[in-house]
Amino acid sequence: MRRYVKRAIAVLAVALMCSSLMGGGVMAEDGSGKDGNDGQAVEEAGSNEVVPEVSPEGEPGGASGETGVEEAEVNVEGAESAPAQSKALSGRSASDCPVSIYMESTPWEGTETTPNNVELGDTIEYSVEVENQTMEDLTDVEIKLHIDDALETDISTAQFDLTGSKENIAGNSNFSARLEGNDVVFKAKAFNRGDLVTFYITCTTKTEGVVSSYASVKSVGGTPYSGIDSRVQYHNAYLEVSELTLKSNLNSIYTSTNNVKHSIPGKGKTLSYTFNFMKDSKGLTAPLLYQLKSGDNVIKEDSLKLENGIGKLSFSSKYTLVIPQIPVGVTYNITLKKDSDFTWDKESASGTIEPRTASNITFKGTGKYTPVAYSLDTSIEVNMQGRDFKKGDSFSYSIHCEDGPTFNPNPIKTYGDDDEFADYEGIVRINPSSGRSATMHLEEKIETVTTYAMSCGLQVRNAEYHSLSTGCLASYSIKSLPINTSPEMYFLYPGTYDYIVFQTSMYTGDYDSIIQDTTQYKVSVKVTASGSTLTPSLSSVKKSTDGGKTWVAVADKSKLAFTNKLMPDGVRKGDIDRDGKVTMADVMACLNHVSKKKLLTGQALAAADVDGNGVGMSDVIKILNYVSKKSPSL
Repeated sequence: MRRYVKRAIAVLAVALMCSSLMGGGVMAEDGSGKDGNDGQAVEEAGSNEVVPEVSPEGEPGGASGETGVEEAEVNVEGAESAPAQSKALSGRSASDCPVSIYMESTPWEGTETTPNNVELGDTIEYSVEVENQTMEDLTDVEIKLHIDDALETDISTAQFDLTGSKENIAGNSNFSARLEGNDVVFKAKAFNRGDLVTFYITCTTKTEGVVSSYASVKSVGGTPYSGIDSRVQYHNAYLEVSELTLKSNLNSIYTSTNNVKHSIPGKGKTLSYTFNFMKDSKGLTAPLLYQLKSGDNVIKEDSLKLENGIGKLSFSSKYTLVIPQIPVGVTYNITLKKDSDFTWDKESASGTIEPRTASNITFKGTGKYTPVAYSLDTSIEVNMQGRDFKKGDSFSYSIHCEDGPTFNPNPIKTYGDDDEFADYEGIVRINPSSGRSATMHLEEKIETVTTYAMSCGLQVRNAEYHSLSTGCLASYSIKSLPINTSPEMYFLYPGTYDYIVFQTSMYTGDYDSIIQDTTQYKVSVKVTASGSTLTPSLSSVKKSTDGGKTWVAVADKSKLAFTNKLMPDGVRKGDIDRDGKVTMADVMACLNHVSKKKLLTGQALAAADVDGNGVGMSDVIKILNYVSKKSPSL
């Protein structure tokens, strides 16, 4: 409507020129002396100058820089007065512009503090309205549209509207558009009196943040103009994101020795995935931040690198992959590299990232094999040198396997000085009662065990579920069902599994100092498959005496031999607190003695004198290097 009101004003102004000799004038509806054409003042009768428009203070706009223009009625009272005459272009000053500009955008702009939101990759269409403010024809009118650097401009979208319908600029002889850097310059070769043309251009947001663009008059008829600007159009470009999670559930069914079925997860399997992320038929290139989580705990944070939308990741089936911010509208295809130990419900998953909706992807795998229980056909033997075993002596060993089954998690436990077998954390303990040699068998041993209820704390093995039960009952003894009293493992998949066995601690009830044996054994179990049946066997045993740097094959695989020596004088160098181990507590005890915070005496002082030259800082450093494994010995 604004365009047609302005056209009506222009036509009436031309008509009223015919009555100029009679002193006629045009008045705005409010009688202010303005003609309703964006606030442009009209000169008094007899004058041939046009009063230039004034921009509102603080805005980069020209006279037509308001957000809208009210429709105005034309009052022809006093038509005998002469109309305003335009000044010749050659006589205009740089601030006296012969054209006015007005800029809008789709979506409509907001203020700088609350700009209109557009998503990253969306389009903004700018329209610049240009009007001939003179009563004469103009040539070579150039309007510059300053495009924010955060936008990508496609010059092929340039259009114009002179007659009420949009037309493409390309191929038009009168109107043209060209790029100057990222800015667009519109040009009209001929711009007749009363003409009003609207130029259009479409831009795409390419980065996040506040976008600001505006138009200005570049030149008219070869005369440059500056400071004739439209108001700024503000937009906020943002990336709408959602969350994607990925995990694989691995399950395997096995039958226990008493035919009770249990389902156990295939933990620790490393699985590989290929990702393909596309948006608008283009592959994403920006890295995507991701987390590996175990429950609510974040185990790792990193970036998934993409090349033309494709990236790869491998991680343990214990973890869930979370991509917390992935752009909405992205299509994904995730392919799982099949693991031959499982059958899968699917090989890939596809979909589209939806706004405010998490995409949860789960691959389900079921084990192909029937897991098998196995006990090592070997034993741990400990030999004592210097004295016989005494009541209360015990020796603990770690049996550790990386990515493999641990020993039976629910062993039989007894009171007193009897042997205590495997613990759920892979610890085996020997409690010898006499002599200088004791053996704990790591082989399957089915027997009927008598357990005892002593005050409160009955310990009995539940044969069906292989778990412990406790209770407060009267003191009596019972016989449980036949169960395996030695450690065992359940293998789920074929492969070779290496167990490292080493002595972890010694406990003694007297003041004799027992030296720990640092020998390590690598016990390899090979599991083969025939159909769905697995068969484990002890394939090799190797020994290391240098902390696992080198390994030597052991011919006799039936015994893992450890030797513990007794210090003749009852003093073990470095073991100041006499707990059978050299630890940071001994380092601090030695340091406190050297710094005179707490002096040592007797056997503790003798243990602190590692180098035999009296207790000093050199002893502190030697014990520290041994504890931190920088030095293999004291």
